[in-house]
Amino acid sequence: MKNRKIVRLPGIVAYLLLITFQVFGQGKNQIRNNNQSVLKAQFTIHAANCESYVEKLASDEFAGRGTYTTGFYKTANYIARHFHEIGLQPAINDTSYFQRFTVDPNVLAAHNILELKIPVSTKTGTDTLTLSYQEEKDFLPFGFSASIDRTLPVVFAGYGITSPKNNWDDYANLDVKGKIVLVLGGRPQLKDAHWKYESRSRNKAKNARKHGAAALLIIGSPIGTVSYRQSVPGMFIAKSVAENLLKGSDFTIEQLTDTMNKTQQPLSLQLKFPIRIKISAEHKKQQSTMNIVGYLPGSDPKLKNEYIVIGAHADHLGQLGDLIFHGANDNASGTATVMEIARAFSSLPKKPRRSLVFITFAGEEMGLLGSKYYTAHPIFPLKKTKAMINLDMVGSGWEGVMIVGGFTFPEFADLFNHHHELIGYGNVLRRWTSNNSDHYPFHEHGVPSVFLYSPTSLPTYHTTGDKPETLDPEVMEAIGRLVFRVAYDLANQDQIHFKKVEQ
Repeated sequence: MKNRKIVRLPGIVAYLLLITFQVFGQGKNQIRNNNQSVLKAQFTIHAANCESYVEKLASDEFAGRGTYTTGFYKTANYIARHFHEIGLQPAINDTSYFQRFTVDPNVLAAHNILELKIPVSTKTGTDTLTLSYQEEKDFLPFGFSASIDRTLPVVFAGYGITSPKNNWDDYANLDVKGKIVLVLGGRPQLKDAHWKYESRSRNKAKNARKHGAAALLIIGSPIGTVSYRQSVPGMFIAKSVAENLLKGSDFTIEQLTDTMNKTQQPLSLQLKFPIRIKISAEHKKQQSTMNIVGYLPGSDPKLKNEYIVIGAHADHLGQLGDLIFHGANDNASGTATVMEIARAFSSLPKKPRRSLVFITFAGEEMGLLGSKYYTAHPIFPLKKTKAMINLDMVGSGWEGVMIVGGFTFPEFADLFNHHHELIGYGNVLRRWTSNNSDHYPFHEHGVPSVFLYSPTSLPTYHTTGDKPETLDPEVMEAIGRLVFRVAYDLANQDQIHFKKVEQ
């Protein structure tokens, strides 16, 4: 096991301790769900099952689960078959698990090119030395990139940010029309600055396009992305590539960064050597996909018309030529955990009072498209949806679990604090809500929503290295049991009223 900070007891010992803690440790005002059938169902959530689901979801057969691809259709059928086998009812007119909709993906072709062109003197005149870079190792195109095949001069434009409120403009007095713009990832380290989304890659792309750039290169780890939009052509490039591009400028990346931090001023450069950039992209329209939705009807005649949603996105980045982005942590881990939680609830001899809805979304990587579609076309009334729990990247790390929205809905997060003590999993951490996963469209529609992820950083994020063998299935087991207990409480409370706190 990997650097665990807790000691895990054998299952039977933990089981007996849980019974003891709950029978003797709960006061009369605490949530009462201490019957043995609930504990038994909780312990059916098992690492081996989570591991098996992840291995299937992140296999070559499913080809990265790109939202509109054959690999995703196979994924949807696999999840729907699981829902059927464990006894969930199909949510769409009680006949189908598929909530179908369409997306307009920007589709990147394989064999994109990035080359540095260096003029060299020869006995007969001049020639050009071409340094060719490798896709994924050295660069990856933006998911929103338009097509291009040109050799052009390069301009370094700081962070590529224009922010009047922070008195920062990397494009001030800089002509980038028809040129390739090279920028740093992230944002400048300004004193007393107030940033929002200026440092996001798509906003840097919008800014580059606004200033007439022909293409944009962002320095950082080359990662895969997908989009339903098309913008300025561009790529993420490795720092080593950027250092090559800066040859002859008398600066390194570190020197440029340090200079801007010290002066608190933008810095731009005309670079010495041109670049050839080639990207092939097609903006397709009306490509079919689907959310996968099953539900477990509640047992209470009145409360069964209220709903608790447990969700995760099933899509990932798909393929780029021979490169498969398997998406084991992102987000086969969350999908597998939802599948296992659903199985545990289905095993209960007496079902919870409220109905439980299990959704695996499409299109999250393209911009939360599946959850946006569901909340715009809800199968179950959003006014009757009392809470939503979203799982995304829960496959590694014993430091704890982050509750995005935990500060926004502190009473909701308190349930996780209560049960994490019983289950013995790390720490429960909190942050304000954010528009970074499928909980957020529910939040925007007034549903108390939280998003759980493991805060342990993995270097495989959005790379082809995000494979099942990099995960720890027992983390999924622990988080699955935690969510099961919280969801069971929510489904059985007489009333649910979570106070929302504004940031």
